[in-house]
Amino acid sequence: MTSARTIIRSLSTLTLACATTMLGCAEAAFSVHTQDNDLTTVKPTVERIKTTKVTPTPRSGTGHALLFVAVGPERRVGQTEASTSVEQGLVGYDLTDGKELFSVAADVRSRFVVSQGVVMYREGQSELVLRDVQTGTVRARVPLEPGETLAGLSSDESQLYYVTRAKIGGENKSFLTALLPSGTRAWRLPGKGSMGAPATWGQMVAVPYRYQNAVILDAKTGQELSRIRQKDEQIGFVRESRSGFLYGVGASGAALFNEQSVQGEKKAISYVQPQLGERVRVFLHWDGYRAEQTDFSAFDRNRLLWDVDAQGDKVRFVDDQTVLHSYRFLFGMNAKDGAVRWAYANPRQTLMASELSGDLVLYVAQDGEIGGLRKDSGSKVLSRRLSLRPGQNVIGASFDTAGLTAPTTEVAKAEPVLDVLRGIIFDRDSSFLSVKSFAVQALGSIPGQGAASELVKVITAEGMPSEVTKTAGDVLAQRKDDPKEISALLVAALRQSYDFLEDKRPRGLDVLARVAQSVGAKDAVPVLAERLLDPSTPTAALKDIVVALTKLGGKDALPPLRNALLVYRADPLFASDPDVLRRAGEGLLALGGEPERRLIQYVSMEPHTLPGLATHFRKVLDERAQPKAAAKPAR
Repeated sequence: MTSARTIIRSLSTLTLACATTMLGCAEAAFSVHTQDNDLTTVKPTVERIKTTKVTPTPRSGTGHALLFVAVGPERRVGQTEASTSVEQGLVGYDLTDGKELFSVAADVRSRFVVSQGVVMYREGQSELVLRDVQTGTVRARVPLEPGETLAGLSSDESQLYYVTRAKIGGENKSFLTALLPSGTRAWRLPGKGSMGAPATWGQMVAVPYRYQNAVILDAKTGQELSRIRQKDEQIGFVRESRSGFLYGVGASGAALFNEQSVQGEKKAISYVQPQLGERVRVFLHWDGYRAEQTDFSAFDRNRLLWDVDAQGDKVRFVDDQTVLHSYRFLFGMNAKDGAVRWAYANPRQTLMASELSGDLVLYVAQDGEIGGLRKDSGSKVLSRRLSLRPGQNVIGASFDTAGLTAPTTEVAKAEPVLDVLRGIIFDRDSSFLSVKSFAVQALGSIPGQGAASELVKVITAEGMPSEVTKTAGDVLAQRKDDPKEISALLVAALRQSYDFLEDKRPRGLDVLARVAQSVGAKDAVPVLAERLLDPSTPTAALKDIVVALTKLGGKDALPPLRNALLVYRADPLFASDPDVLRRAGEGLLALGGEPERRLIQYVSMEPHTLPGLATHFRKVLDERAQPKAAAKPAR
């Protein structure tokens, strides 16, 4: 017979087992049977978020703003092994006191997270290391389970969290683990399928799950609190904000976790998307499912810095502003229309990491400079420097700086936006083509003739990449300037011609012609006519000049079109592509009368005319000679 003590022990074990499901004897966290988009579970979680007061303070527990920097030899694309002659390491820096705390050798392979006096990161391929934030001393080493891959790290004021993934028995499995600052495991939860990088807020932890779900759990116990599923887009990440949890919706937007989230459709949830222009690559956050993005990479140098405020069910970007980080450059941008409020260009070094911290934009440059700009103006208010060893570069950095306020004294005033954009566009470094195109686009939102004049200079500049030149033309054509001012700029630019003594060659004439046509610059007709017949005009530009003349010139376009056709109709240069001459002839027929028809007839019959051109004109004349088909009688 079973003893009473055995029964009690069995009941205790059963009670503990139920407790570990975090829901009494209900479904375990990440159960495939859990109901998603259930308002009865989402609403209490939302209320918990609303009533929780989160004070913006550093998570290290020291009360100081800290910075953790990975240093070592420069990492290059395609490089698999780091140089052994330059030491890899971790540097801790106290931004509050302005001093370096420690520098230790370490094979850093992920970003850093901080909690209660320790900083955690992946070291090597399969081990998490916890170090003291003041001394860099190792507090604990936590090996990843065999076969598991790190997918993301996070922390709050009392614990650290990480997600790992593995293929077990042919199935994809994921695990969310919570650690105490001592390195002791607090809890570990398995889930079927893919789980993404975690985020924390107000003693809760969230993860993207199976690409369409966001799961919120109690950080102390691991109990699943609620789950939402997006029906029309993927959920690619979760992150914290001043108003609670945000989750990525599709490729370019995010939503606030609230009661509207149960609707599961972009049109019905509290969705926000920056409107920055078609040429801005919006990288809102690291992809929670891509394990390689847990480490420092180019994504750290090409991203959007942002936060949101909640106003009832609506969300908006704080101050209607985002900050675009692209390599050496930072741009304060209006989130509603993409207008550039300020711009900062680091003179030489790439900015390897950046972060918004209250009213500060913080960055760490490759050469070890720690900088800070005011978010509202771009003026520089912080500049300090790490003491790197020979050959060392900054690889990446993470910030624990919540609550840090901007110094009142300026290190350097913000340069005028126009000057910074001009410097970016004409920078001789050709590796920033996308940034140059973006800077050109930004000129479109700056009022005044100065910006329009800069766009014309871009179009006519020597050695400017064609992609940038084309962008400048598109932007210039869309500006809302005084048409007379734009026309005057175009006429002046179109007057350029070949000058052997001064080594001047006409540039950008095709783009200028397209812009003239777009803005209706009739004053440009005479100079377009000159360029059409000028031997120094590049052949590639003639087609756009002919089209612009036909569109703008009216009867004034007939003489230059006539002369061009007669001069070049037999030129072998156009034998492979006579489209320019075809367009000139068609323009004559469209604008002129019987004399122009006779001219085209002569060109089509003259033996020296290019065969393809003659055939084309005979066909056009035959079609014009045929009577139009009689309209069918109504039934």
